[in-house]
Amino acid sequence: MNKTSITLIAVTALLSGCSDNDNSSSSTPSDDNAQVASLQTQTVTNQSYEDIADAAVWHDPTDASKHFLIATLEEDGLAVFDQNGTQLFHDDSREVLGADIRYNIEDNLGNNIDVLAVGLPDDGGFAFYSIENDTTAPLVDLGTLNVDVEAESLCLYKNVTTGALSLTGVTEDGDAIQYKLTYDGTQIVSTIEDNLGDPLAVRNFNVGGELSACVIDDQTATLYIAEQDLGIWAYGADPENVKDRHLVDSVDPLGRLEEVEGLDLIYQENGGYLVVADEGQGFLLYDRLDENEYAGQFLPESLEEAKALAVAYDGLWLANTEADEPVYEKLPFTELNTYAMASSETNINVNNLLTHRELTFQGIALVASKGETQEVDDDGDAADDPAFWLHPTDPSQSLIIATNKQGGLMAYDLDGNELQYLEGGKPNNVDIRANVTDWDGTTFALAAASNRELNTIALYSINEATGGQDPIQPLTAVGDNVHQDAPELISNVDEVYGLCMYQAVDGTPYVFVNGKNGVTEQWQLTLTNAGVEGEIVRTLTVESQPEGCVADDQTGLLFIGEEDEAIWQFEADANASTEATLFAAIDGELLVADVEGLTIYDNGNDKYLIASSQGNNTYVIYDLNNNNQVIGNFAIIGNDTEGLDGASDTDGIHAVAANLGADYPEGIFIAQDWYNIDDSYALENQNFKLVSWKDIIESVQN
Repeated sequence: MNKTSITLIAVTALLSGCSDNDNSSSSTPSDDNAQVASLQTQTVTNQSYEDIADAAVWHDPTDASKHFLIATLEEDGLAVFDQNGTQLFHDDSREVLGADIRYNIEDNLGNNIDVLAVGLPDDGGFAFYSIENDTTAPLVDLGTLNVDVEAESLCLYKNVTTGALSLTGVTEDGDAIQYKLTYDGTQIVSTIEDNLGDPLAVRNFNVGGELSACVIDDQTATLYIAEQDLGIWAYGADPENVKDRHLVDSVDPLGRLEEVEGLDLIYQENGGYLVVADEGQGFLLYDRLDENEYAGQFLPESLEEAKALAVAYDGLWLANTEADEPVYEKLPFTELNTYAMASSETNINVNNLLTHRELTFQGIALVASKGETQEVDDDGDAADDPAFWLHPTDPSQSLIIATNKQGGLMAYDLDGNELQYLEGGKPNNVDIRANVTDWDGTTFALAAASNRELNTIALYSINEATGGQDPIQPLTAVGDNVHQDAPELISNVDEVYGLCMYQAVDGTPYVFVNGKNGVTEQWQLTLTNAGVEGEIVRTLTVESQPEGCVADDQTGLLFIGEEDEAIWQFEADANASTEATLFAAIDGELLVADVEGLTIYDNGNDKYLIASSQGNNTYVIYDLNNNNQVIGNFAIIGNDTEGLDGASDTDGIHAVAANLGADYPEGIFIAQDWYNIDDSYALENQNFKLVSWKDIIESVQN
């Protein structure tokens, strides 16, 4: 999209002449800007109410131009208008604030409804309605959520991958409270409850000052909150995928805003805008996909100030709160575009507008986690990469070996119980080869990990966890390439990061370790009676930061993930070419940056490369036996009945093709979970989620 700012015309003057790189205040319209034209609203609601609080638009499922405007009116209740502004319904039985709508909310039988949520400030809760395509009875009561929260505004969120519904309420005291919701076929209820059966918030945090509005971009999973006298904050929207907040814009003198009152979103294919109603500055637009770049502002001639708005498919319903008889007025997008002083690329294209009905990712299989490991010992960004040791005679005694990049390696059993925490270093990635021949002819499991503390490769043996024996045992590196402070192989990359192992057909073990500068070293390991010798035999490069890598010992292929660009394929043998072949490019839809973990599932018949698509919290499966064809992608979701959450922002992954018992009859998939929560949605330290491969492949193929 063209980043050139658009400046839309106000009633008497241009409200802003700022460029997209200019963060200076535009708090006062300039007298030097001559009037060019005035924006005219064209439709007005036929009933007036003293207090217009908020509104939401419901679009007809067969004709999006036909819609209901549902307005909340504080002590006057709520009213429903058709697309022509004619009132169809009014209920003044209780005070109502805030309004939001989501479509196609399913119960466990597959029945779906469109849901309206409103706030009940007197009752300290929220009310829900099913919206019916019926001009005489458009709303059907779905019950209330009694939570003792006096919300100033509210916003719904439907996860476009999982379909999960949640509601966030914001208060004048600066609090944001989120509840996960379920449609039980009769009512909307809280998915998570306390021991008394009362709704339990899955997220509760304080933003700061007085909050006036919120809106959630379902497509980007972004929660926007208006702190009335400071600015607009952006957070992660999902209780299992929380990002650090950032400031979209602030009030004068640091930003363009003055007093934020309302928020809504215009969705377009590959674009659209966050729309902000500011009492002093009119309506402002920010690009919703281009880092919230400022795009322009406007105020129709009939409005003295901007207070509330609702986006329809053909225009904006704007609250005229200062009129003698307050009403909602509709500003058509065609009218808005007529006076937009910019190229057509930055206009609101009425031919590619989307409603929430279209905001779904088709084809993503949803697979519930079967288990999880204990949380790691350190908080923050700590858990990173898993590997697996398959017991040679009793698969049920196999081990998960994983990294805590703040402090050491862990060994877990298949129930996720921690059997050992070997403290030391800052291991980022780990990998294992199970049948390495030692100097005396015996075979053992050799593990390697990238240690970011010393910029080294640390080596270990993995053993059975019986008789009180610790399964992870450090090995000694010897020779000319050993760090002076530890018996580990010292790397020449700028900062060791990703790591994977490869075993050639002659049994020689190798380690690939990459750095943030794009360089990957290939180390050949030699087992001696004094320890493990290592030498660099080859270097490979990609243009930017890699991390995930995996080698196929059978075919001699190496796959490296360049985080923001692509998955690359190399030959893994030490004497092979160093040229890369593009395996899969990041397209922003199927494979979304960052590409993090890579792993191979190989049961002797089927062979798949799986990639962690961190940007959309999914995993992509490529068929290595069928021209690398994509067979599907999946997301790991939680199982609230078992107290398990899903996985989000995954770094490392690992797949195993073996019968590991009733829970994992065709193997296991292990994924790092960046945002780990307990059964009450309280934040815990990070961990690793365990998923049945049988569940994955059946879900993808169905």
